[in-house]
Amino acid sequence: MFESVRDVAMKCSRKVLKILPGAPEGLFKFGNGEFRRKAGFAIIRLVLPAKTYSRVLEGNTAKVAQFCFASKRKFGLIAFILFVPLALASNLSAQDLVEHELRIPAPGAGKQGLEAFMVRPSEPGPHPLALLNHGSPRAGRDRRKMTPQEMLPQAREFARRGWTAVIVMRRGYGSSGGDYAEDAHPCSRRPDFYGSGVQSANDLRAAIAYLSSLPEVDRTRIISVGRSAGGFATVALTAKPPAGLVAAISFAGGRGSPAKDEVCNSGDLIAAFGRFGKTSRVPMLWVYAQNDHFFSPQLAAQFYKAFTSAGGRAQFVSAAPFDTDGHRLFSDAGTPIWTPMVDAFLRKQNLVLH
Repeated sequence: MFESVRDVAMKCSRKVLKILPGAPEGLFKFGNGEFRRKAGFAIIRLVLPAKTYSRVLEGNTAKVAQFCFASKRKFGLIAFILFVPLALASNLSAQDLVEHELRIPAPGAGKQGLEAFMVRPSEPGPHPLALLNHGSPRAGRDRRKMTPQEMLPQAREFARRGWTAVIVMRRGYGSSGGDYAEDAHPCSRRPDFYGSGVQSANDLRAAIAYLSSLPEVDRTRIISVGRSAGGFATVALTAKPPAGLVAAISFAGGRGSPAKDEVCNSGDLIAAFGRFGKTSRVPMLWVYAQNDHFFSPQLAAQFYKAFTSAGGRAQFVSAAPFDTDGHRLFSDAGTPIWTPMVDAFLRKQNLVLH
């Protein structure tokens, strides 16, 4: 007899992992369960009342490829693990949310508009808007390969907190219309980081204008959340904020890193942060991990000094090293780390909805 439900689950987990080719990566929680993802599949471990497990097995999990379970009578619980397609795991994690694709009209985006994906609470709205925007890959050929789905786990975290979360792809990314408009020419003799940020922010501003007209959105409470080049775009957005923008969050914000631990013309990039800070007054949260291999802690500190010295308002968080590159902190795998930071910041702004 095992000592606890956890022991039962771990024993079961080891048994299943012997069957699978390689150990799954990343632990994520939702509701009273958790799942691990790897290569399009998930292992789900749920701890349920014993009387519930039979209904689970009779439901959607008929698609299960491998599973095992064991009971712990003392607690009246069943711990079991399922090896299921990742789509099923996603359905389980998003059972109380409404999700759908949409197209956002924007200047320069043509008839296609901007590719976007909305995740919102199932309760009737309107709900405050959280606009999520992506980074930029080092290889330009990868821009069109990007999709909103890459930030779906983050969007769901905001939606579970009561936000209408929308992931938007800027011009030149994914299937959004228009040409790539935010090239800063970072490694040239005349880089234009400021102009790049302005172009990126124009797409965000157009998205907010359109989304503010939808019944799902409370246009008086809007936040922008971006990572990497999207974080830089969010900083630029606060310098000329649209109506309703009450706070903004930048994870590892910046541009111009062509390779690990390299940034072209960093002085010009720092100056761009300072220029945005001259007119930015929206409260911001900035998060940089200590092992960010795009923008080092020293460079991030210079971004922050330039921005705040010019008048910008930002709370700086130096996060502990994350994985092999902290630049990926704002990710599915980083959820247990970044969500408390976001929750604390939103609480300070009186933006906790649940």
